[in-house]
Parts: sequence; C-alpha cells; structure tokens
Amino acid sequence: MDQGDVFKIIQKYTQDVPLILIGTGGTIPYGIPGMSLLSEHLIAQVGTKYNSDKVWSLFQERLMDGKDLETALTGLNLSEQIMYDITRSTWELISQYDLKLFYKMLKNEVILTLGKLLKAMCVPHPMQVNVITTNYDRVIEYSCDQFNISINTLCDGRYMRLIDTELVKRNYKVNLLKVHGSLDWFEHENGNVYSLPLQNNIPEQMHPKIIPPGSEKYRSIAQPPCRDVIHIADNFIAKAESFLCIGYGFNDEQIQTNIISAIRKGKPIVVVTKKLSDTALTMISKNAVKYVVIQESNTSGYTDFLMKDARHTEKGEFWKIEDFYNILY
Repeated sequence: MDQGDVFKIIQKYTQDVPLILIGTGGTIPYGIPGMSLLSEHLIAQVGTKYNSDKVWSLFQERLMDGKDLETALTGLNLSEQIMYDITRSTWELISQYDLKLFYKMLKNEVILTLGKLLKAMCVPHPMQVNVITTNYDRVIEYSCDQFNISINTLCDGRYMRLIDTELVKRNYKVNLLKVHGSLDWFEHENGNVYSLPLQNNIPEQMHPKIIPPGSEKYRSIAQPPCRDVIHIADNFIAKAESFLCIGYGFNDEQIQTNIISAIRKGKPIVVVTKKLSDTALTMISKNAVKYVVIQESNTSGYTDFLMKDARHTEKGEFWKIEDFYNILY
C-alpha cells in the first residue's frame, strides 16, 4: 500500500462530514496546558493548603510518580472543599494560557489551522459540522472566529448568557458541545449557570462550571447543563456517518461508549494524534471495522498510518493538523 492508497482511504472515511471529537491533544499545540503542567500547578497552588490531609497526600504522591490527573484521582474520595479548590485552580491555570492565545490571535501572531479545517468541512452539504470536545479552553471558538465561521455554543444572550440547548436546532455552520464545561461557564450562588466570556478572574459569588477528571466527574456530568449537553452529544453520535478524532485520548466513557458501538457496526473512524496510548489503540483496533490511526512515528519526521490490515509509514508530520489538512484538501 502506497501513500496514494492510504490518503484515498482517509478521504473516503471523512467525505460525508464526520462528527469531530477534540481532546487535549488538539489544543496543546496552541499553548494550552496539558495534564503534566496542570499536575505541577495543583501541587504548587493547592498542595500547601492540604499537606495534613491523608487523601490529598496520596493524590499528590500519585502525581509526583508521574500518573496523569485522571488516574491519580481515580478511587480517591477527596473532600468537597479540596475538589472545589482543584476546580478553581484548574480554571486559573488554563484561563491564563487561553487568554494569551486569544491576544496573540488578535495581533495575527498565530494561525489556528483547526479553523481552516472546520471551514473546509463546512462547504459540503449540509454545510454544518458537529464538534464534541472534552476541553474547557476556547481554542475551537477562537478558530471559528479567525476563519469567520458562525458557531453555536448553546449560549443565548450577549453578556450574561444562559445555556439553551434548543439553539442546536438553528442553522449554524459549527455546533460545539463542551461536555465537561467551559472556561466561560460559571455557576452562581443562586444556582443559575451563566456563560461570561473572557473573564480574567472568577467572578464573585460564582464558581467555574468545569468538570475535573476522576470519579467525581460522573456525578457532575449527571447534573445540568452537562447532562443536557451529553444528551445532545449522544444524538450527534447516533446520526454521524463517520468520526474524526483530533488529539482525543479515549478515556471518557460517557462519550466513547456510543462511538465504540457505532464503529463496531462499520462506521469509519479516523484518529489524528501525536501518540495514541496502547489502551486506546487496542480499543480502536478490536472494535472498529474501518479505521485509520495517524500518529507520530518512532522515527523523527515520519508518520505512522495504522489500519485494519495494514500499516504504512510516510515521511512528514501528518499527525499535525497543518499536514493532515493537506491530505483532505
């Protein structure tokens, strides 16, 4: 199998405007912190407050041993106050880097190639792309703005925006579902959840409406508005003809269960990432009938293309959005 054959398979699998899933690997290239930097931040900012807490100490030990945040939190029953502080500290770190990216974009210092890809996918009928992300950051929103794409984030209003799931029925080019919350979302003491864009600090009497990793997230997702967003995501997944995953690590059961069911039935899936974990790769290879995993090769400057019954290595960095775009267009 040569390059042309591989590229034709990828083009075929994505020709019907796939449902796009974007994970942290899709926004880290734009300067958004990943799990490693977040772990260091939590130890530095929250750790000193809870040094005497035995559960926190165990959590911190796991982080220092190199475990990712999701694994480190799993099975631990951290207090409500600790989880409160983790959420706020997480928001503060990611927001800091997110706003830096925003101002770089305003000064034309960065091109968000993700927007270029989304705009190209908006061209075929029905001229609409559905995107699901587990990220809190606003890289997808910035990308759409930079390339003049209308985007629906399920928020209605101008300054104090309320989440309205009915907005998904309107005619936007990109429908964005943020299933773990957003940097813009805050829960007021009165119980209402508002979207307040581009805040430098957490507003008084409010708490970030983002869901941190770990077992606690399952309880949080069962509450509105994330519960309602997940319901819409399930509908999008059921209707999708194919899937394109960008930097998505396959560690969110609420999202991937229905995707795994769909690819078992023959719906194609294309995964573009720097490196897919062995667990995720096994999950794809054992369940998907039609798949292509595009990831960095062990040989610098090369890309591996992994398929059902074939493997191809090609010179180039096609696991990056800039080069992957050139495969499709």
